[in-house]
Amino acid sequence: MKRAFATALAAAAIGFAAPAAAQQELKVALVLPGPISDGTFNSAAHQGIKAAEQKYKIKVSIQENTQSAQIEAALTRYAREGYAIVIGHGFQFAEPAKKIHKRFPKTWFIVNTAKVAAAPNLASFDNRWGDAGYVAGAVAASVSKTGTVGHIGGIPVPVIQEYQEGFERGAKRIRPDIKVLTAVVGSFSDIAKGKEITLSLIERGADVVTATGNENVVGTIQAAKEKNVMAIGTAFDSAALAPETIVTTAIIRMDVNIDMAIGLVSSKKIEPKNYLLGFKENGVDLAPYRAFESKISDANKARIKQLIEDIKAGKVADLPKIR
Repeated sequence: MKRAFATALAAAAIGFAAPAAAQQELKVALVLPGPISDGTFNSAAHQGIKAAEQKYKIKVSIQENTQSAQIEAALTRYAREGYAIVIGHGFQFAEPAKKIHKRFPKTWFIVNTAKVAAAPNLASFDNRWGDAGYVAGAVAASVSKTGTVGHIGGIPVPVIQEYQEGFERGAKRIRPDIKVLTAVVGSFSDIAKGKEITLSLIERGADVVTATGNENVVGTIQAAKEKNVMAIGTAFDSAALAPETIVTTAIIRMDVNIDMAIGLVSSKKIEPKNYLLGFKENGVDLAPYRAFESKISDANKARIKQLIEDIKAGKVADLPKIR
């Protein structure tokens, strides 16, 4: 009798334990190369993971300012701690993730802005930065009064090269005679140098500037605001930082990347491949014109809107090739 009662009690305990295990909170880590306050690349990822935290009721851990030499250790630590998903935000996470992913088959390693994938548990999400740059260039050419615009890149990695190429082509689509100045900071984090280089382009006549990278973008916005010229934001809609300076933002929808990655892992539908998202897939977008709404002609606004629709429909032949 006692033995039967103990067996029944054990079975009941198992019955209660099973639902609890099934409802176990999904643990997701986001490893960033810079601070969540950079107003661009890292801010976009932070916004995305916070939205996903609410939507999926997941447990989130964020590590900021991760230097290249620290990446492998950070990814390894989260995998050892049982995180189901570890997201490395940036191209620099690709090789470390590729190196270690097979050691942790229960963890999905996701890399943003890279094109890396390997079975069984490594995937990447990238966006069509060149398409975003193309539209940004078209906007810049539409509002420029001097006929000179500029792009300042942090470090010439593929996505930044794609954006710059798109920016030049989009600007020339609107105004074939426009002058496009370009420069490289040589750093993703040097705000002062980003500002200094932007000032040099403004001195050469650029009255619309845009920048790609991390904190270096802040330097560009500071320079534009100081010299009373226009800026086009990138990645994260940070118009509130300089509402009278930022015309619009070529948004890279990191929130869509992150949401898709978590959703696919949760539903067990993710594949070890590169997911590439553009305007058509809602991975790229253009922010509202806000303070510049009345300063841009209806004809130019219609032209930009049609350009985006043409990109979605595959009708724009000179978009940059994906590197």
